[in-house]
This record gives sequence, structure tokens and C-alpha cells, in this order.
Amino acid sequence: MTERAQGEPRFPLLARAYAPLVALLLTALLTALVRRPLRAFDTYFHLRFGEEFRRDWSIAHPGQLSSASTNDWVPTQWLSQVALARIDDSSGTTGLVLAFAAVVVAFVAATYLLLRRHAGPGIAITLTVVVVLGCLPSLSLRPQLLSYLFLVAVLAAWDGARTTGRPPWALIPLGWLWATCHGMWLIGVAACGLLAVLVVVERRPRRTGALALLAVPAGMLLAALVTPVGPRLLTAVLLVNSRADYFAEWAAPELITVAAAPVTVLAAAAVLLLVRRTDVRPYDLGLLAMGGAFALYSDRTVPLALVTLAAVVAPGLSRWSAHRPVARTELAVALGLAAVVIAVAPNQGLVDDSADRVRPFTARLDALPAGTRVLTDWPVGGVLLRLDPGLDIPLHGYGDVYTDAELERYADLDHLEPGWDRTLAALAPGAALLPNDAPLAYALERDGWSVEQRTEELVLLAPPAS
Repeated sequence: MTERAQGEPRFPLLARAYAPLVALLLTALLTALVRRPLRAFDTYFHLRFGEEFRRDWSIAHPGQLSSASTNDWVPTQWLSQVALARIDDSSGTTGLVLAFAAVVVAFVAATYLLLRRHAGPGIAITLTVVVVLGCLPSLSLRPQLLSYLFLVAVLAAWDGARTTGRPPWALIPLGWLWATCHGMWLIGVAACGLLAVLVVVERRPRRTGALALLAVPAGMLLAALVTPVGPRLLTAVLLVNSRADYFAEWAAPELITVAAAPVTVLAAAAVLLLVRRTDVRPYDLGLLAMGGAFALYSDRTVPLALVTLAAVVAPGLSRWSAHRPVARTELAVALGLAAVVIAVAPNQGLVDDSADRVRPFTARLDALPAGTRVLTDWPVGGVLLRLDPGLDIPLHGYGDVYTDAELERYADLDHLEPGWDRTLAALAPGAALLPNDAPLAYALERDGWSVEQRTEELVLLAPPAS
């Protein structure tokens, strides 16, 4: 019996079949996922805001959809909102599904290729699956999905610069695009700055080379500040920190849960693998620190943490298996599977549409006079913004348009905190569409509001005639 060559797998047939099988399972998962582009109510208010920008809103000084919100807000994702509204207007739900499928597939494929640079197909596809599983709660048709894709581009660009020493100038126009598409553009600039410093520390180029590398994040920042919104983008991003108390996505995540298992496992694996390595360099430690910061900052940045930590884990695991460059056949298979997901997407029925629970009330809502103010919670209000633009929806979940005082008042209204009745009187709604189990719905019924229609989830209430 001949001795097995170093680096050769113990079961070569299983090793060759493993990556294609996992790739097929991932394709099936993505095919199921793209049936759920509208599961987040945010998609609907993004469509409404995009439509307003297409009509007459100024990007520099946009308007308001209700007198119940008065903040002098700054649009941080106007281009993606306009694009969504155009797609919806021209191609309807089919176009939205295709757009969602295309961006999701691009994100997954880019993640795989990033990891494949440092690991074999089996390790790269396994880590990609872990990343996708961890991202599932965040994958819906919202502008933030572009931020996940753009971060992969930043990581890939600096991974290449680490090898070649050449500045990734393409990130500068990406900075402009990112700043028009989503508010996490500043995180991308910060990540770019950290990685640029790490590459300089690791490669120790001459002064001109170092300055060229450091010019990339500076160029990204400048490009972001010359968008149609201008320097006000910086103040808009800093405002987000004051909103974490009102929107769960910006609160710190709970990492000791089943849902957080993928990011927790990747973080633990990254630490253990770096401890065991003897060739750890500043860049590796910087990636670990960045991934940990993303994991701790908020629920919305957990997908960024997953990608970053997977990029730390991949080189460590590759030491235990043979690593070969991407072959043309492998690339062709990946492109073929991606094409399958996109081609199948519009031919499936949608599920988990957040508007489905609102649609039974359409007839009664349409019968209300134009401009009627309808009291809702954030999710229902977000959907109604798009489904019935003739109504005045004071609460809809797009936090940028509210002042901190308004957010506090509306949170107190939702929880029946002292002063809620004064807020209700100031809003003077002509109807209310609320969850059946909402304390506010119970309080309104107790105070004489009549039930106009009820489903298992929502109740439509009318105020007393007086």
C-alpha cells in the first residue's frame, strides 16, 4: 500500500464531490430565499420615498410625508430608492424579485471568490454557507443589501493590494456610489482606512507608495462628500446612534443565541486559528478586530462581521488542505448556478410578503377621504405608505424624518406611557390600524373607538363620532 502524499485527502472521491454537493444545497437555499424579497416592511417605504424623489423631492432638501414628522433630514439612500421605484414602475413585482435575486447572488458569489483566494473549494463553500445562514434575517429587498456587497468589494480590493502593493483606486468611485445607496458608506470608508494602514504597516513601502495607499480611503471620503447631498451626509450618519433605542436593528446584538450562532462560531474559530498560527501578521489581527467590532456594534452590522471573520478563518483552515487556484470549470459551474437562481426567481410565488396582512383592509382604507390620518405601528405604517399614498401615515418606521423628541413621543404612545393621550389628541387620527394584541388598540377600544374590521393579526378602528 502506497503512502498517501502530503496534503492529499484521505477520501479523495468524497473530497471532490463535497464542494459541488454543498454548492447545490446553497443554490437550493438561495432559490427559496429569493421568494421572500418583500418580507421586510422597509421595502415598501423605500419604494414610496423613491417615488417621491422621482416626482418632485429635492435630493438636497427632501420633503415630508406627514406633518407628524418635522426633522430636517438628509437622504442617505436616495439612489437605491429611486432605482427600486423605477424597477417597480416598469416591471412590477417581477422586476423587484429579479433585482433582489441578482444582488443576493452577487453578494454570495463575491463572498465565495473572496474566500476562495485563500482556501480550497470545500472550505470556501462551507464558509460561504455559514455567512449566508448568518445573514438570512437581514437578506431582503432593502438598500442595506448593497452595503454587504460593497464591503466584500473593499475586502477583496485590499486583499489584492496586500499582495501587489498597488493602491485599489477603484474604491474611490465605489465610495461615491455607496454614499448614494446606503447610510453604511461611512463604515466602508472606515474599513478602507484601517485596511490601508495595515497594508502600509505590513509592506513598509516607500513614502510615495504609502501615501498612494492612504490616499484611497481619503479619496473615498471626498467622493462621498461630493454627492448631491454634500457634506451633510456626515451629520446624517452620526445621527443614527441616537436612534438605537427606537429601532432594534441598531441595538447591540445578543450573540449567545441560536440566530447568532454563525457569527459566534466564526469569531471563536478566527481567534483559535490565529492563536495556532505562527505567521500571524498585523493585517490578520486588524481583520479580526474589525470583524469583532462589526459583531458587537449592532444587528445591522452582523452581516459585515460574518464576511470579515470568514476572511480571517479561510486562510487558517486552508493550512489543512491543498489549495489550488480557481479553475475555469469551477468558475463556469459557479456562474451556471448563479444563473439558475436568477432565472428561476420570477417563476416562483412570493411568500412572507409583509403587505399580505394589510391587504384585507384595502377596501375600507380606500373608502376613507384623501388625507385621512391613519394611526399605525411602524411595520403597518411602512406598508401603507406605498399601498395607499393618499392617506396620511404619521408612523412608518423611516426614522430619519423624525426628531428625537417625536420618536420619544411616539414610542410612549405605543407603550401607553404617561402623556400618550396628549400625543394621540395632537395626531387626531381619523382611523387606526393596529395589531390585535397592541396595548394601544385595547386602550382605543376601551375609550370608545369602534371596530370596523378585524383579522387574526390586525384590527381597524374608527374614532368616536364626537
